[in-house]
Parts: sequence; structure tokens; C-alpha cells
Amino acid sequence: MKGLWIAILACPLVLSGCALAALSSCKWEERSVNASGAVIEDGAEIVKADLTVDATRGGLEWKSLDRTISGTLKGHVLSIALIRSGDAAPAPLSIPVDSPSSPLISSGGMIQRVGDVSPNLGGVYETVAANLGLLDITTDLASRPRVSVPLTVTHKQDWFRPNNCY
Repeated sequence: MKGLWIAILACPLVLSGCALAALSSCKWEERSVNASGAVIEDGAEIVKADLTVDATRGGLEWKSLDRTISGTLKGHVLSIALIRSGDAAPAPLSIPVDSPSSPLISSGGMIQRVGDVSPNLGGVYETVAANLGLLDITTDLASRPRVSVPLTVTHKQDWFRPNNCY
């Protein structure tokens, strides 16, 4: 009789666990790539860049780019564009320059959700993941009007279903 009561009391817990498992199953996939690059002159890092490009598809859909760009060019950078090395076909992605009060040249994130036209992050993952990403930086310095920062992949994970779905 005691075993029957234990089974009756445990039944809702077992059933709720099954329901939670069904609710927590992933309905989307993710991918991400991290890349870094630096330009060093006379022992000083004039530009150092770390980028992460992510995307999701399925039940959740978006693309994002997070960046941290620093260096001694702070205060002299006029514009930053992410371009595909050796290829002028895709439109460059304009990356905002931080305000003068920021200690970084550029930082933060950009996200493109379904239906958004700006920022256009289409093809950014593919470019960076193929080691073809290049930051094209223009400055107000007559001696260094342009700086190119090639990006190298440091970590890449193609489409996967995350384990921590909820």
C-alpha cells in the first residue's frame, strides 16, 4: 500500500518533468564566430579589434555583431567599415565610432532582426568565418589616413542546437 501512495505522489512530478522537457526543447539553432586583429607600429597597438558574429534561425531569428576596438588611434578615427578582403562586391558594413568620452574607438553590439533593413548583417558571418574580414579605418592623420586590420578567426561554431534552452 505504501508503494502505491509513493507511485501516486510521484506521478505528477514525473509528468511535469516530461512536460518541462517538451517545453524546453530547442526550436532554433545558433552559430557564432570570434575573430581578432591588430596593427602594431613601433611596439604600440595602434588598433586592436575583437569581433563576435552570431546568428540564430528557426523559432528565434536574428544576426548580431559585437565588437571592441581599441588602440592609440583613439580620437583620430573618422570611420570604420567591415569589408570582405579582395572583394568589392558586398557593401561594406559601417561600424559606429564611439564618442570622445569613451575609452574605446568602437564598442557595443549591432543586431538585425527579421524584417530589419539596418544594420544589414547579411553575409557578415560568412565573411568573417572565411578569414576574409578586414576593418578599413579612415583617420584624420595626414601620415596615416587609412589603416587596414585583417581579422583572423579565433573560434568558430557552425549551426548547433544549444543545450541551455528554456
